[in-house]
Amino acid sequence: MTTIVERMRGLGRLKVVLPLVLLAVCLSLLGSVAAQDDVVIPTFTIENVVVDGSVTILAQNFPAGQDFVVTMGPGGTLGIGGTPVAITNSGLFGAFSATYPIPANLIGARQIAIRLESPQGYFSYNWFWNNLAEPAPTPIPTISIEAVGVNEWVTITTHNFPPNRTFVVLMGHMGTLGIDGIPVGAFDSGLGGTTSVTVPVPVPLKGLERIAIRTEAAPFYAYNWFDNQTEPLPTPTFSICGVVRDEVVAILTDGNFPANRDFVVMVNGMGTLGMNGTVIGGFNSGPAGSRILTILPIPAEVRGLDRIAIRADEIGGPFFSYNYFDNQTAIYCTP
Repeated sequence: MTTIVERMRGLGRLKVVLPLVLLAVCLSLLGSVAAQDDVVIPTFTIENVVVDGSVTILAQNFPAGQDFVVTMGPGGTLGIGGTPVAITNSGLFGAFSATYPIPANLIGARQIAIRLESPQGYFSYNWFWNNLAEPAPTPIPTISIEAVGVNEWVTITTHNFPPNRTFVVLMGHMGTLGIDGIPVGAFDSGLGGTTSVTVPVPVPLKGLERIAIRTEAAPFYAYNWFDNQTEPLPTPTFSICGVVRDEVVAILTDGNFPANRDFVVMVNGMGTLGMNGTVIGGFNSGPAGSRILTILPIPAEVRGLDRIAIRADEIGGPFFSYNYFDNQTAIYCTP
C-alpha cells in the first residue's frame, strides 16, 4: 500500500515535471515565432538597363534551389500576367545576378515592371525606366479665373498647356468639374504655356450662383469654377415653427430665399439631409425678403421616427435648404 509520504513525494515530482513540460512548450512556441521572424523576403535590384534590349538584376534572400519564372509587363502591373522572358534557378545560396531580354511587346515602353515567381509561392517584383533615367515630370495644365461678366462671359488664363492642341471649353453645374458640360467655345493652345480666353455663359446656366468650367483636349484637361455674381448671395434657411407628432410640421423661411421661386419640400430619416425623401408639399418664396409659413403633413414613411430631416429644393434651380425636427408635439415660434 502506498503511504502518504510516498504520495506526497509523487506529487512533488509531478509539480516539478509540469513546469518543465510547460517550459518546453513555451520554448517550442518561441522557436516557431523566431523561425517566422527569420523568414527572409526575396528582393532584387535593377543593376543595368539597355534601352529596348535587356535588364540586369541582382537578387538576394531568395529561397535556395527553386525555379523562378521571370515576367515583364507595363509599369504599375507588378509584372502580374506579364510576358515570360526566362526561368532562373535561385541556386545554392539564393543570391544571383541575371540579365533578361525586354520582350517585343514592351519595346518603346518608358516604364516596365519585372517579376520573379516560383511554383512554391515565392515572388518578388520591381520596375525600371526603359531609358536609363526617370523622365522629367510633365507639367500639369491648369486654368485660373481672370474676370467674370455676370451671366454673360468669363475670362480664363491657361497655365502649362501643351502646344498646338485644340481645347474645347465646357461649363456645368457646381460640383461636376465641368464633365459632360455644355460646350461654350474652343481655342488653340498655340505655343503652349499661358494664354487668355473669353467664353460666354450658356443660357441654361445663367442665374446660377457658381459655375464649373473645364477645358479638354485628350488626354489633357483642366478645370476650375467661378462665382457668377457681383456680391455674395444670402444663404436661404428655414426654421421649424411647430410640430404635431406624426401629423404635421410647420416651417418658416428666413427671408433669404431668392424671390418668386417654387420650392418642393421633402422629408427623410436623420442623416440624409432630406435628400431623395418623400415629397410632402411645396411653396413659392414670394417677393424678396418674404417670410413664408408653410404647414405640411408628416407622411407614413417617417411616422414613428424620433427625428426627421426636412429639405426644400428649388424646382429646376440650384437653391436648397435643409433642417431637421424632433417628432414631438411642440410650438417653437410665432410667425
